[in-house]
Amino acid sequence: MSSPGVSRAVAVLRAALGAALLAATARAGSIQEVADCASRNLPPSAHARVKLTLRPAKGESRSVELEYWSRTAPEGARDVVISRPGAPNDQISAYLVSDGDAIGEAWAFARAKGKPERIETDGTDVRLFGSNVSVEDFARFARVLFPGQVRRLADGDVGGRKVYVVETHPAPDGGSEYSRIVTSIDQEWCMVMRRESYQSDFEKGERPRKVYSVDPADVKIDGGFANAHRARLDDAKDGSSTQMEILALELPAKLDDDIFTPDALSRAAH
Repeated sequence: MSSPGVSRAVAVLRAALGAALLAATARAGSIQEVADCASRNLPPSAHARVKLTLRPAKGESRSVELEYWSRTAPEGARDVVISRPGAPNDQISAYLVSDGDAIGEAWAFARAKGKPERIETDGTDVRLFGSNVSVEDFARFARVLFPGQVRRLADGDVGGRKVYVVETHPAPDGGSEYSRIVTSIDQEWCMVMRRESYQSDFEKGERPRKVYSVDPADVKIDGGFANAHRARLDDAKDGSSTQMEILALELPAKLDDDIFTPDALSRAAH
């Protein structure tokens, strides 16, 4: 999923391969096979309306509707804008996030501030629109490889479908909040079906802190690209979950470049 509400195609992995340190047990060809699969399912741009529903361990669930735009450069880098129209003035109403072989710069806009501000992407405090989705989680909905030790594990099965399985140990200086990430990618649809994110200080790193999952029944083919129209992120640490649902989706050949600038966030939020 390419955003909290939009399951994007698995990211183009080629951009990450140059930065990743492949584990000695991995075959370079096997990782390239996953990269090639991912490339085939990455549309050049997307525009969608989505809904996030946060279910805390205690208390009432709450939902927000969002609007989303993304574009992908030939080398695999992405720019994504996600906005919450009608957000309270003192709350963030739009984000701009870039990612390539790592999570790049990110910007946020709140009407009370009057102008966009650069935000950090390597902390655990940045949660998108009050959900349990961090900036890193958001980037990894679409991407699989970031700098670190990467290897392909034995193929697996998710919901009766064959998947590639990739394990990543993020680089110590990569700014990741996770110590280990295991991602399952559908071999036909070439999209992330399950991702388990571990933290060394949670359950001694033996149990995933967060699990992103897609039911195969919720996958649709839009314009030749596979997308999860509903997905879920569960957080075992606080017992919360966030469901992400596509309400409307279009895949234009190109979007206006002006959309993907910090100064445009105030317009995206309206």
